[in-house]
Amino acid sequence: MAEERIFLDHASGGPLLPAARVEMERVLSGEGAAPGGGHREAREARVILEAARKQSAEFLGTEEPDRLVFTSGGTEAVQAAIRGWGEAAGKGTIYVSEIEHPAVETAVRRLQKSGFSVVPIPVDGEGRLQWKRVKPAGPGLVCVHVAHHDLGTVQDLVQARVLANSVKAQLFLDGTFGAGWIDLPRELEGVDLLAVSGHRLGGPKGSGLLWVRSGTAWKAQLEGGRQENDQRAGTENLPAIAGLGAALQEWNRDAGKFRKCARESQEVLWREIRKKVSSAKLHGPEPGPERSPAHLGLSFAGLEAESLALVLDRVGVVARGGSGCVTREMRIPPGMRAIGATPEEARSLILFTLGRETRASQMALAAQRVADAVLRLSDAFAM
Repeated sequence: MAEERIFLDHASGGPLLPAARVEMERVLSGEGAAPGGGHREAREARVILEAARKQSAEFLGTEEPDRLVFTSGGTEAVQAAIRGWGEAAGKGTIYVSEIEHPAVETAVRRLQKSGFSVVPIPVDGEGRLQWKRVKPAGPGLVCVHVAHHDLGTVQDLVQARVLANSVKAQLFLDGTFGAGWIDLPRELEGVDLLAVSGHRLGGPKGSGLLWVRSGTAWKAQLEGGRQENDQRAGTENLPAIAGLGAALQEWNRDAGKFRKCARESQEVLWREIRKKVSSAKLHGPEPGPERSPAHLGLSFAGLEAESLALVLDRVGVVARGGSGCVTREMRIPPGMRAIGATPEEARSLILFTLGRETRASQMALAAQRVADAVLRLSDAFAM
């Protein structure tokens, strides 16, 4: 019998939710009409599109579904949010930490080159943004992630809103790693722009959302067509959109159950690894309200992350070696550098990301396999 593999790389992509698969297959088996036409098939496609938009709006808690833009994923949503705001605003100050996702960092850097000023948001040793240490410098855009992709740290969105209000800035939430797992502000109060990634919520890869509040300065980044209420040109990827809507509807119903399963698994996995591997070090807060239930970032002293990930793969544990999202020029992930991690710790970072169906009963076995892999690799390096 084949050895049971334990999948702990859900941030990169996990299985579709059953409802998403069913809805995508239903759409794919149809005529394939685009929603923009006037014939019956196009009207039927438009019904599917708008149903998914309504489901997505309910997930976000907004009563402005017409301000939702379906995108090709989280990266496009993030880039469109920041660059679209910058193009509409023309000038201003961007408040942003050094630990943001590269999609945020590159968009901010582009605007900085065109004349926007940037004010850093300080970070503490566990990845919490230090809002009271920010030096106000005028109106613009406050950028903040809901939960960090390498550290799992959940940010204080109330304080983000306080800063935005105090400097008369717009507030952008990067929810690509936190939406669903962490509560968003009720009715998106105080939020002006929000990005969501579909595949981390049981939707298909290549699906995402951008929400722009009415009245927010913003300009569409894809032009040449009138799709998405003139907010994103190009024929809609209806199967992916329908699948995303169905997945988000399931999250509306079962988010509490999904979070509970992940949290229990996270706690068991960390407890068992800590008992079995003395060199394991957790980066970011301990499991609890300040950490996403779907994330553990651990370093293993003296080992290289990519080598350890390969050995884990051989013993049946699927995990990510190194930062989940870095650009080629990043030798050390910004999040690890900002919290004061050593280069050795940064090079040995392994991300275990859990999903809605990860079972706590698997975690003792996963921890034992991690311990075996660490011992095997340590012995190899000692030879």
